[in-house]
Amino acid sequence: MDTLPAPKPHRGNMEKKWIQILENRFGSLEAPNYSFVLDEIAQKRYKRIVDEICKKCTVQEDTDENYDISFGYILSFPSGDKYLLRISMVGPFAFLVQLGIDGSVSKPILRGLTHDKIGIEIIELVESHGIFLLDAEILNADFPRLRKYRKPLYQWLFVDEGRAPWS
Repeated sequence: MDTLPAPKPHRGNMEKKWIQILENRFGSLEAPNYSFVLDEIAQKRYKRIVDEICKKCTVQEDTDENYDISFGYILSFPSGDKYLLRISMVGPFAFLVQLGIDGSVSKPILRGLTHDKIGIEIIELVESHGIFLLDAEILNADFPRLRKYRKPLYQWLFVDEGRAPWS
């Protein structure tokens, strides 16, 4: 699958690049084609990443092929820390959030914006496989903004329905 690198938030043509990425995968944004989902699940494209993470913690698959357009993994560390990692089937994009004991969910964790040692380890591992971690600002943005079928980028990349877990 040919994908473009994640558009940088400061570029003026960011929306145009995201639309190009989405149209490359879905065909039409007005009538998206989700037929790639079952193929992605069968290919197990991210098995190496999951195998590496399994060496550090317990990994529970959290992917629903009926609603998700991403692979979801709940990561439980011996320290009691828990995280949710979602890797998009649309392209090499992911987000990582920390799950609180009380059910709370952090905003996506990014390199340089966290001092959490475990979070940084996961980020480094994911990025070493060429996957771009995205922040809440990008994921909460509606795309395409000027069209009737717009929705948050989170829904285009990870879960077709519902709100982002940190919302």
